[in-house]
Amino acid sequence: MKLLKAYLSFLDTFAPTIAAKKVYKVMSNPRIKKLRDFENEVLDQSIKKTIRFNKFDIQTYYWGVLDRPVALLVHGWEGQAGNFGGIVPTLLKKGYQVISFDAPSHGYSSKGPTNMFEYIELVSELFREHQPEYVLSHSFGSIASAVALTENQHLDISQWTIVTSPFSFRERLEGIRQMVDVTDRTISRLIRQIEEDTKELVDDLSMEKYCAKISNVDQIKIIHSVDDKILPIQSSKQVHNHLPKAEMIELKGLGHYRILWSDELRKIIKED
Repeated sequence: MKLLKAYLSFLDTFAPTIAAKKVYKVMSNPRIKKLRDFENEVLDQSIKKTIRFNKFDIQTYYWGVLDRPVALLVHGWEGQAGNFGGIVPTLLKKGYQVISFDAPSHGYSSKGPTNMFEYIELVSELFREHQPEYVLSHSFGSIASAVALTENQHLDISQWTIVTSPFSFRERLEGIRQMVDVTDRTISRLIRQIEEDTKELVDDLSMEKYCAKISNVDQIKIIHSVDDKILPIQSSKQVHNHLPKAEMIELKGLGHYRILWSDELRKIIKED
């Protein structure tokens, strides 16, 4: 990472357009984090199906009995379905059929350049296909779920559990700027490249825009650990400001990923 930062810092000064292209390439190829054995064990207990989406083979997972109400689990950017291994048994006991998936170029799905807008497109398609009664989202999966909810207003969702959420795509760009140590020279060119490539506006990808349109969810809970170093709790608090009817629950000592395997989260889900 130090070498990459030094290289991008040099390009930022002398060739910001090239720096933007390099950063965009990194953003378009999510890192694959190896699952732990117990996470793979939960996946092995599922029925696995592969579906075709754009140029990708998407790995999907099904637990439980058909014709039960569906609980759809939506992972974050650089996450995967295995991250929800601690939650699946709790939802099965509550009588749901549980469904999850690995996004394009994530987990056990096929690999290739992708972007967050393509991920959102897949999530909205899965909402239409499975018509979930319960949705649990993590991190960027929460923005993807918000978009899917607004695009599928015909669905009646009884519960949406948001386990951490960014507030806007701009936040991610700011995080990338700090991570690779580039200036607005590179970021402005990066934004232009993203918008030209995706035909989407970066500022449209904001919870402020979508929260105002969500009217088809009976109950919403926003859960975030105060010590989350990957996604600060302030992001979820901003989301809460635009979802005033939601319940905000602050936990401690659980970070960004460990929260998904915590007893505290399982207890909240169990008592819903």
